[in-house]
Amino acid sequence: MSKYSYASETAAYEQANPRSAARFAEAQHVLAGGNSRLTAYFKPFPFYVERAEGCELIDIDGNRRLDFYNNATSLILGHANPQVAAALIAQAEKGTAYANPTEPEVELATLLTGQIPSVERIRFTNSGTEGVALAIQAARAYTGKSKIAKVEGAYHGTSDAVSISVATDLSRAGAADAPQPVPSSGGVTERTLSDVVIIPFNDAETAKRVITAHRDELAAVVVEPVMAGIGYVQADTAFLETLREVCDGQNVLLIYDEVQTFRMSPGGLQATADIIPDMTCLGKIIGGGMAVGGFGGRADIMSVFDATEHAPVIPHGGTFNGNPMTMQAGLATMRQLSQEVYDRLNEYGTTLRHQLDEMARHYDVPLSVTGTASFFGLQCTAQPIRDYRSAQGQDKVLQQKLFLHFLNNGIYISNKNSGNISAVIGREEMDRFVEVWESFLVNIKAVEAN
Repeated sequence: MSKYSYASETAAYEQANPRSAARFAEAQHVLAGGNSRLTAYFKPFPFYVERAEGCELIDIDGNRRLDFYNNATSLILGHANPQVAAALIAQAEKGTAYANPTEPEVELATLLTGQIPSVERIRFTNSGTEGVALAIQAARAYTGKSKIAKVEGAYHGTSDAVSISVATDLSRAGAADAPQPVPSSGGVTERTLSDVVIIPFNDAETAKRVITAHRDELAAVVVEPVMAGIGYVQADTAFLETLREVCDGQNVLLIYDEVQTFRMSPGGLQATADIIPDMTCLGKIIGGGMAVGGFGGRADIMSVFDATEHAPVIPHGGTFNGNPMTMQAGLATMRQLSQEVYDRLNEYGTTLRHQLDEMARHYDVPLSVTGTASFFGLQCTAQPIRDYRSAQGQDKVLQQKLFLHFLNNGIYISNKNSGNISAVIGREEMDRFVEVWESFLVNIKAVEAN
């Protein structure tokens, strides 16, 4: 049983958000679970946003919160960026979608293939989930093999093939050096489960052994080079080098999920680590705040979608794929991201994490900070976190107390207590974040003393 309680934080939140409470109660009568997005829900109820400006969210109760979540990292320029808004208005006046290609699709594809080392050809979708699913399908078609390997605890969207060993029940997951696939969702069939093998994050030796053992059946290895679900822990260079080495010559494709990490540099993490995958999955920032996904890779692999000479190996359609609203918003965003912007975001992230971690050490409480570049994770443990298993066992009451403390003090982070920095966040907002963190540490220190 936890020594902590979040009763006072819950009461304060409920008192400050009566209209959101009423709206959520109403929503449960018409929306399954009260919403269409699991991550939008948290206890006791989510707050409802009325509008957003720059780095601020304003909810229907009039509360203002600094946004350090940025719609799950997708709003790298913050909310209502003037250039993005202007691009959307201009396109809406010309039509929002057609059954035909448009020039902005070609322009965004040209920009992205010019920046991402692994991407010679690209296709657009409407979500990262779709992008990952299609990359896996392409790998299977290209190699003629059916299995994939994924990292234990890694999230790659909600398609069947990757709804395995995400939020894993470790009592069913086997030994750390021989992890077993465990369904993370209802509806995952035994056949789907049998087509997935699991590797641990940041364990190069075990990953090499597992991949080698299954090489004749493996189409691809799918990996987040920075594991978001455990607080943005970056893969060791040796781990990624081993994955690249073992996939080479085995007819196994290496797929990076850079849906989130593409904000680390103009070419994503792969451009900074210089360990290049065969395929890359994209999303978030490339749509400028609109629904988007993408996937790409070597031209020979991506040729499975080519319908110009014969029927495509994989027919890929989608009513809103590459729609001009999304493409224009993506272009308006990407064209503002100079190297200077990336450098400042990453510098701010490093500074913030250092300040938060030093403060936790000063107060000698069981909290720590993980992350890289412009990402951070607030951990309710002082133990090092390198993979999914080492991130487990944290006090869930303390985690919820931390999340509500930030909400009640005007800062929004994810309900997993992670977040990211946008280009409109400055020193003042960073200082406020540190102040709220320190007030939480003081609170916890008092509990520890008793």
